[in-house]
Amino acid sequence: MPSIRLTKSAIDALPTLQKDNVYWDSGLPGFGLKVTPKGRKVFIVLYRTGGAGSRLRKYLGPYGRMTLAMARGQAQKIFAARVDGRDPAAEKQEAKRRLVADRVDDLVATYIVDRVSRLRSARKLENRLRRNILSQWGGKSIHEVKRRDVLDLVLGLSERGPSVGRRTLKDLKTFFGWCVGRGVIDFSPAQGIPNPGQEKDRDRVLDDAELADVILAGQARRNAAQRFKRISRRVTE
Repeated sequence: MPSIRLTKSAIDALPTLQKDNVYWDSGLPGFGLKVTPKGRKVFIVLYRTGGAGSRLRKYLGPYGRMTLAMARGQAQKIFAARVDGRDPAAEKQEAKRRLVADRVDDLVATYIVDRVSRLRSARKLENRLRRNILSQWGGKSIHEVKRRDVLDLVLGLSERGPSVGRRTLKDLKTFFGWCVGRGVIDFSPAQGIPNPGQEKDRDRVLDDAELADVILAGQARRNAAQRFKRISRRVTE
């Protein structure tokens, strides 16, 4: 198989032959381009998933939808991952599997059976989960739910009233915490989100003029109270 310096002009000039032909990049061993008899050009990267005799990986993406710079960068990331003992293709397949398997509606159903059903308020909580969460995210993977999604949901529900948003946020934090405990997700996207309508701490300090006004007002109230006591004593004598 020929080895050439892959450039855009070199790729565009490659001929179409009667069988697949692979041109390896002379600057990055293991990275190349395959040209099919139909003229299709596909970037490939060749590495083994394990030791000798293990499966070979070689597909990257079609030329055109993927530029040479993108393909070379992706190949470099794959080779770096292999140095760490990782298999990027297997990781990608696992990510796709999790996106299908870890749906929010399935997890909420399991959560209701495992956790909610034992509570006194099980029916109310289940109704809130179905009404406020499943109606929005039911068909999504939990791995697609980000912090921004949680914020948007809570703020949207808070328009009905701050208490609705607060209850929903509390429900979400408990649910996501359960998911973390079961190893479904690594961290909760609701972690650290403040309750809607929560009052901010007041840390402003009065300046000298404002402090003087407060002191004078207090003295005036004390003087008025003392005058009232003197007048009351005269009336009763």
